[in-house]
Order: sequence, then C-alpha cells, then structure tokens
Amino acid sequence: MALDTQDNGAGVTQHIDTDETLLTPAQRRFYASEQCTAAHMALQQMVDNPQYNTDSSYFSGNELSFIDRHLYYLSTHPATLVEGYISNLKLMTRIR
Repeated sequence: MALDTQDNGAGVTQHIDTDETLLTPAQRRFYASEQCTAAHMALQQMVDNPQYNTDSSYFSGNELSFIDRHLYYLSTHPATLVEGYISNLKLMTRIR
C-alpha cells in the first residue's frame, strides 16, 4: 500500500492511499471524514508523547508507520468506534 499525505484544508495532514483503486468506497469516506482527522491528531499526540510505545520496528517488513497502520485498521473496520479504539490503544501502549 502506498500512502501519501494531503492537507484536508483545515491545516491537518491526512494519510491516504495514493492508489485509489485499492480503496473501497467505505475507506474513501473514512479518510475524508472528520473522524479520520480526529483519529490522526490523537495518534500523532501519542507518537509525540514518550509515555506511549509507538515504535513500529518490531513489525518486520511492515512499511506503515504507527499512525498509518491504525488509520488503515479503522478504515477497514467501519463499525469500530474511533474514540473507544484510541482509548484502548492508549491503555495498551502506555509505558508503565
């Protein structure tokens, strides 16, 4: 999957697949939504915070960043509540 960044017009960078043929209509809607923007901002805050383990290096052969991997998951699981997903992710990645 080739991901690229785009500005959504509100000054927030969104990551989208540059090969539109690989995205389903539901995924396109998610990447264009405010939910995606909010999820991206929350994930970026986690990456910037040293209290969370967001290192993706243990996934061999995975070219997606922490943010891209979780945005992709959310785009492929439209029934997932974004706020709950981020909350659970924070609990799982918090360094104690």
